[in-house]
Amino acid sequence: MAILRPGEFDITDRGVELAELKAGDKVLDIGCGEGDTLNHLINDMGMTGEGIDMSLPKISEAKAKYPDIDVKFGDGEFLDEYSSFTFDGVFMECVLSLINIPDEALHEAYCVLKKGGKLIISDLYDKKPDPKQLKAVKIEAERQSKIPKKNGECEEHPTRFVDFRLDGVFFKEPLISQLEEIGYKVLAFEDRSQDLDNYVAQTLMDEGTLENLCADKKTLNRKNIGYFLLVAQKPE
Repeated sequence: MAILRPGEFDITDRGVELAELKAGDKVLDIGCGEGDTLNHLINDMGMTGEGIDMSLPKISEAKAKYPDIDVKFGDGEFLDEYSSFTFDGVFMECVLSLINIPDEALHEAYCVLKKGGKLIISDLYDKKPDPKQLKAVKIEAERQSKIPKKNGECEEHPTRFVDFRLDGVFFKEPLISQLEEIGYKVLAFEDRSQDLDNYVAQTLMDEGTLENLCADKKTLNRKNIGYFLLVAQKPE
């Protein structure tokens, strides 16, 4: 399954620019896949850092492609092996939509960022959400949050229903509210939907299908689906 990467490294580079990251900064790439972004940040932009991914085959491919970069098995929801205030930047490129407990992943990223560190997210979002749907999602998220956990539920690692994401697609305002509640200051939110449109069109031309993308065809064909880049900062 291919990683959804609209704009190749254009979005990554724009995120670096908005976050004012520089050579020598230490970064963590969550959901690093085959290591392309991490390699770009280290070898093309002079940063240091490492990547984690839940796919052992992807990790093996990353190590084969880029023997000098540090990639290993890891879950964005559990960054316990990293000390607080470790990274200048944390990247989540089209991965937060796949994480079971996205709010926990955002909390974990906040903990491992240095003071003034930046979180860079790019992913799918609903550009014009129905207000009634937003309200219904919020009510359901609140309802589910009050349901007592069953024995062993934590070990089963269930997907958490949240008010800022539905079926792998984010809602801008609730996502920003969640980030601010955690303590982040949102510095930028840019629409990159044209990159998504170009990417889908090119994939269809090259492969004749969208079956190998991490986002399914049904999701990509939904009305008002776009792609965003967000940069948030942990306060100094």
